[in-house]
Amino acid sequence: MKGTYKFKPFTFTSVKPRGNNRDGKPHLELSISDIRTPTPEARSGHRIVCYGPSFYSFGGYNPYISKEDYNDLTWQRTCPLFQELWQFNFLSCTWTRLLGSGEVPNELASHCALQVGPNLVVFGGTAMPFGSASSNLLHICHLPSVKWRKVTAKGDLPFPMYGQAVCVHKGSMFCIGGTTGTEYSIDIHRLDLRHMEWCPLIPRILNPYYLPEARYRHEIVEHRGNLYVFGGGRHIDAYDLVIIPTFNLAQSLWTQTQTQPDPVTKNHPVPRRCHVLVKVGNEVFIHGGYNGKQAFSDMWRLNLDTMEWRKLLYKTPVPLYFHSATVTEEGCMYIFGGVKNLEANERTARIFKVWLRVAKLRDICWEAMCFYNPHLPHKSPAALLQMGIPQQIVEQLDLPPACG
Repeated sequence: MKGTYKFKPFTFTSVKPRGNNRDGKPHLELSISDIRTPTPEARSGHRIVCYGPSFYSFGGYNPYISKEDYNDLTWQRTCPLFQELWQFNFLSCTWTRLLGSGEVPNELASHCALQVGPNLVVFGGTAMPFGSASSNLLHICHLPSVKWRKVTAKGDLPFPMYGQAVCVHKGSMFCIGGTTGTEYSIDIHRLDLRHMEWCPLIPRILNPYYLPEARYRHEIVEHRGNLYVFGGGRHIDAYDLVIIPTFNLAQSLWTQTQTQPDPVTKNHPVPRRCHVLVKVGNEVFIHGGYNGKQAFSDMWRLNLDTMEWRKLLYKTPVPLYFHSATVTEEGCMYIFGGVKNLEANERTARIFKVWLRVAKLRDICWEAMCFYNPHLPHKSPAALLQMGIPQQIVEQLDLPPACG
């Protein structure tokens, strides 16, 4: 018996894409006819962003896949880096490889990626060998047409690095930190996305103690005019999440924000880098990461108004770091890929999702219908409309008319 569908907010669930999840074990319950499209190989150091009913994954790295293992023309040229753009549709749970055209970035690991309108914005990152082939270039992919272009930005560009952290606020992209592989930064730059002009933000130093340590693979968010820097580290270091380095944009001033521990456990998250972070309203959610010795599968929430941490009860089945995450407008967080085994340095292509809010009734109903009829998303648009499926969902499934 299949059981009864239950909507499970605040619980990680594994999302099985149609086809082989390329995590070493095919989905045996799927027939050959179900495997219509290839799916991404396991990877780390990639980035994903959400746009419409899909997330998009660009780049990544896997040193344990040979040219013989992955018979792909692009991989033969770029391995062990993936110069690939993939789309994962939430409603149909299908992967699509987007070939695209134009000037695609060559720096494919530990870059930054943002969704700005219908565009995927990619900045920085590194090619091989790490550090000696870093970038300070900006590339934009128009997702509906999958056309790439390299942007010639003006102004005082950041130094070529990887592992930077970025966020968007009021029409500008803010970039903090990064590494060349040997040197680390805590510099702040602002890119005016309208005029494509860079400007360094020179902090006023009232107290040298407040200047954060240089770092990479951290995360940043903007809230009420402040940029908050979460974690990160250097080659062997990981920085804590007790005191959050805070840059006030109006005053160009570094300060420190003291956070409060979880009221139940009386603990803060342990120091970490290579974690993921998403912001929903006035809260941030942090998952995974590692400190050089231990990898994590835990999930924490920080209220940016009260600065109180909460350790959440749910976690992923395996620890993950160098993974990537995004969140939908409805509040569903998706995690894809990453390193899942610290000792073996083994990567994954699994997808996990967790509702950080109670979903809309429409989304709950669609989940329930697909639970009882897994092949429903793969019927033709005409058949779905005849069944009474809303036009909006049918359009977002993005299936060709002949399918089903």
